[in-house]
Amino acid sequence: MLIESQSSRETETDEALPTTTDEWLQDMELMHHYTTVLSKEPLLVRDVILIPLPLSLQNVADLWRTYIPQQALVHAHLLHGLLAFSALNLADLHRGTPRAAPYLSICDKHQAVAIAALRDALDGNVTEENSASLFALAATISISSMARSCAVANAQTILPRFFSVEEIAEAIFLTKGMREVTALTMGYVRDTPIRLMLTSHSLEDELGPGAEPESARLPLAVRERFEALRGMLREECKVSTPATNSSSGSDSNSDRSGALEACEKALEELEDIYRNLRYFKRRDRLDSGHLWRWAAMVPLPFAHQLAARHPPTLVIVAHFAAATVCLRRAWFVRDWGAYALEGIARALEGDAGMSRWLEWPREQLGREMEGVVG
Repeated sequence: MLIESQSSRETETDEALPTTTDEWLQDMELMHHYTTVLSKEPLLVRDVILIPLPLSLQNVADLWRTYIPQQALVHAHLLHGLLAFSALNLADLHRGTPRAAPYLSICDKHQAVAIAALRDALDGNVTEENSASLFALAATISISSMARSCAVANAQTILPRFFSVEEIAEAIFLTKGMREVTALTMGYVRDTPIRLMLTSHSLEDELGPGAEPESARLPLAVRERFEALRGMLREECKVSTPATNSSSGSDSNSDRSGALEACEKALEELEDIYRNLRYFKRRDRLDSGHLWRWAAMVPLPFAHQLAARHPPTLVIVAHFAAATVCLRRAWFVRDWGAYALEGIARALEGDAGMSRWLEWPREQLGREMEGVVG
C-alpha cells in the first residue's frame, strides 16, 4: 500500500533531471549537504551489530555515510530520496527565515520523483540488485514524511502550531505503506549491508517472548491509565462510529464492533510501545524505530478511523503523540508530538467529554514522559 502524499500529488514529476545551471548547482548543494552534514547527524540508530560483517561498516550510521550514497549513484530513485531529505534538513536549519520555503519546494520536487519511481519499481520485480536501494528509499521516505510535516507546521504564523488530522492520518498510512515495501525486500537485504538496519525494535525480539523485566514494567499510574482508556473505548465505541457511506448498507452495530476491535488492538500495541519506551530510554538506547513502529502495527481500519476523525481513535493517537517527545533530539520529529496533540485538540474542541482525555498526554508531553520513564 504505497500512498502518495498530497504534496507529491501536486508536484509534476516529468522533469526529473536538472535543466538549467542553477538547478544543477542546486542539486550539487543538496548532495554536498547530505555527505558533509546530514549523513553525520545521529539518526537515533543503535550502534550495535547483531551479525558479524566481513566489511568495514561499523554501525548503521556508516550505512548512511557510505553504502547508501553509493547505492544512490546506481539507483536514481534513491538519489532523489536523499536529495529530498537533504532539502528538508536545510529547510529545518533555516526555519523561521525566508530561505526555508524554497527548500521545501525543492524537497517536494525530488520526493515526487522518488515516490513515482518507487511505485514503478514495485510494479516490476524486486530483485537482488535493487532491493537494498528500495529498502533504503522506504526508510528515507518515512523519515522525510515526518520531517516535512514538521517543516510545514514550523512555517505557520498562527500559534500554537498544529497538524491537521488529515496530516496525522497521512503519516500513519505512509508508514504502513513503507513497511510493506521493506517486507517485499526483506528476503534479499538480509544478504546485504542493509541488514545492519534490521536490529531489534522490541523487547520481545531482544529478550524473548513473554519477557518483561522490572525495568520495563510500567508504573501503576500508567497501567491504570491504560485500563481507563479501555473502559472509555467500551463505552464510547457504542455511540461513536467513524463516518461511513450510508448507501453502502453497512450495519451500524457491525461498524461499532469493528471500531472497538481496531481501537483495542491499537491500544494494546501502544501499551507495548510504552514498555519499550521505558526500557530503552532508561538505557539511553531509545531510537525512533522503538516508537514509530506503532504506526506500522496499528490495523488499517484504525488508520481509516483516524482519517474520519473518530473521537476514541483521536484520543489513542494523542497518547502516542505524547510519547514521541522522547525523540526530540532527532531534528526530523522534534515537535511532531506537540503539533499532533494540538491538531487533535482542535478536532475535539466541540466535545468536552472526549477533550478531557487529552489532559494526561498533554501533561506527559510537557514533562517529557516522566510519568512513564521516571
